Amino acid sequence: MRLIVLFIFIGHLTFAQQKVTKISNTDHGNALLWKISGPRLKKNSYLFGTAHLIEKENFLFTKKLHRKIKQSRSLMMELKGIPDPQKVLDLIMLEKGEFFDFFNQAQIDSIYTWADENFQMNETMFKMSFTKMKPFAVMQLATEVYFQGKTESYELTIEKIAKENQISTIGLETIEEQMSLFDNLSDIQQSEMLMAAIRNQEEDIEDAKKMQKLYTNQNLNALYKMITSSGGIISEEQNKFLDNRNKNWIPKIIHEISKHKTFIAVGAGHLDGQQGVIQLLINKGYTLTPIQL
Repeated sequence: MRLIVLFIFIGHLTFAQQKVTKISNTDHGNALLWKISGPRLKKNSYLFGTAHLIEKENFLFTKKLHRKIKQSRSLMMELKGIPDPQKVLDLIMLEKGEFFDFFNQAQIDSIYTWADENFQMNETMFKMSFTKMKPFAVMQLATEVYFQGKTESYELTIEKIAKENQISTIGLETIEEQMSLFDNLSDIQQSEMLMAAIRNQEEDIEDAKKMQKLYTNQNLNALYKMITSSGGIISEEQNKFLDNRNKNWIPKIIHEISKHKTFIAVGAGHLDGQQGVIQLLINKGYTLTPIQL
């Protein structure tokens, strides 16, 4: 998971009605929306933890969240807008070799069986579709097929509000930088990610439902613990997938909030923890106040 975590949480009242709780540097509380304030800021900004893929019944998007976005001068997200499909296709294509080079024959046979059972894709169809693709492409397919037609998008919803209100959008990283996270994994790690997804498919789906429930309950602490203790690539490479990215974002966030009232929307898995965006901003002298949606 593991696989599903990567795609879900790791590629929104009036003031009098806000429920707020001051927090210490070690207690991040439980909220998805956070007010950023401090003596160096002319106006408060807001930090929100999204779920990149979430089923419709768990889509938590209140009038309060809509208002905070609408009242901002700029929007910061992991990516600026939807990546160009051709660029994405180019990035998931192998420059040399084949998809099957990552796996032994027993693993390939398992992949064929899995693809046939889950996607009605026989061996010939699979070869035609994925021979020149990176393992990541198959993992993306697995996630999209499971969630197809069942989801809402925080990113698309937030971007739509920003566009309607002429709010400028800034990307914290590029699609190339995101894809490099997978490209920089070893061949063994890339193959094991897909094989783990095949072995643990039912468990991953059950975990995804649990995590979505934690998300809608705004239980950020429990969500973060589940993400970072889920095993597999997240635990092995937490610095790459979470901590280092968070650190790289902080100067960009500080630069923007020092100029404008900014709404920052990133995967909820990036918020909590000692190397999370909340704590890193606290370390820089800002006050982070949780706001219940």
